[in-house]
Amino acid sequence: MIQRRVLLSFLLFLTLLLAACRDDAPLSPTPTTAAVAQPEASSASQDSSAAVSVPTATATAIPPTATPTEPLAAMVNDQPILMSEYERELARYEQAQAELGRSEISSENPDYRTLVLDALVERVLIAQAAEAQQLAVTPQMIEEKMAELQAAAGDPGNFEAWLKANQWTEEEFREALAAEMLTESVVSAVTADVPYAVEQVRARYLQVDDPALAQSLLDQAAAGADFATLSEQNSLDRVTAPSGGDLGFFARGSLLVPAVEEAAFTLEPGQVSEIITHTDVNSGQATYYLVQLIERDPNRSLTADLRYKLLQQAFETWLDAQWNQATIIRFIDTDV
Repeated sequence: MIQRRVLLSFLLFLTLLLAACRDDAPLSPTPTTAAVAQPEASSASQDSSAAVSVPTATATAIPPTATPTEPLAAMVNDQPILMSEYERELARYEQAQAELGRSEISSENPDYRTLVLDALVERVLIAQAAEAQQLAVTPQMIEEKMAELQAAAGDPGNFEAWLKANQWTEEEFREALAAEMLTESVVSAVTADVPYAVEQVRARYLQVDDPALAQSLLDQAAAGADFATLSEQNSLDRVTAPSGGDLGFFARGSLLVPAVEEAAFTLEPGQVSEIITHTDVNSGQATYYLVQLIERDPNRSLTADLRYKLLQQAFETWLDAQWNQATIIRFIDTDV
């Protein structure tokens, strides 16, 4: 799921990051877009604020579905994705990769055609969810954002030239902009309950690849040896070993080895876990861990990085559910 979403606007997750850095309430639905990649446009979008609007006679969540008269790329819950739409997005993606110096796209990323179509499917899923939640953007909101972007581009000719260079008509760009703004509103709604403070623990750990050594270290810790010293002298993690294996404070869902994290949250300060064995699914190699809890904070404020991670997890869990519940029919083979 992570790889598939690389084609969604990078501002989808930038929105989450900005929210994580704020000290006030849930994510703002302030419309922004990654379409014109200029710092001025980003700062302008952060300074403006526009409320999410409940659909009225002038607010449209998603355009009405017309009976298609041209080939389809996919159907998402009975809503079509036209082949022409897919081909335009594919061309833009290929152009962007070429400008980044990735001329051999198919060899570097053979699944990129699937990623492009999946991104379009996700855009439809998000728009359908927005309609169900009565979230919408108004024409006035779109016009205001267009004015910001055009002003950021300086001369009106610069903006028009950018559109042409990136294979956009103004109408297509407005549609993409509306979809981007709507997505941000959905992100805000989906992640509104992500807290700003949660239970966190601070722990030390050590990592070895020899079960006999792990048992010896556990015995030494039980006999009163300093755990930080044991970690510094024996742990294979040479990043944390110099600090005695100190992992700092972390929340649930933060560590790469869930069993290590679970052990940390079940211990009392000063306690050392039993040996935790983790086997790599790819190599089959076993690693052995010991964890010591240093302290626990039942309601510690999240750092920006930790809250961003929770926001991202919340949105991806929600988006996975949309995929699982949807009826999606693909009419093209994207593997060729």
